[in-house]
Amino acid sequence: MNNLMVIDGIEVRRDVHGRYCLNDLHRAAGGEQKYRPKYWLDNKQTRELIEQLFTEGGIPPSEQNQSVSFFQGGSDTQNLGIAPVNTVRGGAEQGTYVCKELVFAYVMWISPSFHLKVIRTFDRITSAPQTSSGMAADKMQAGVILL
Repeated sequence: MNNLMVIDGIEVRRDVHGRYCLNDLHRAAGGEQKYRPKYWLDNKQTRELIEQLFTEGGIPPSEQNQSVSFFQGGSDTQNLGIAPVNTVRGGAEQGTYVCKELVFAYVMWISPSFHLKVIRTFDRITSAPQTSSGMAADKMQAGVILL
């Protein structure tokens, strides 16, 4: 899968483990204060979903860029996968990074139209031929601009 995801002109960063930056998604959705990632993470249903992902062992190795165990706060309690959520404080890569399942949950919380936009972008990225990463990125970006 191509690492580049652009939604409404905003590049959504990924960390070394393939998690997506919620802060970038928040900006792509319009940046409204009420949709800040912090508020979504404080939501009871979100906490339960994150707990379920931890119970299942984090991000499955097939979805990781690296197969190292990394849990938020350095707690390597299960050693089964990568934490579904990681917050980076400070530096050029600061933000809250989450796995694909949590991306879908977050964008669904924001709005149905943004949810569809993100799903369609994921579909374009994953179905684009891998022959030339430059061509795939150009096609994906053009498709997102049309949305």
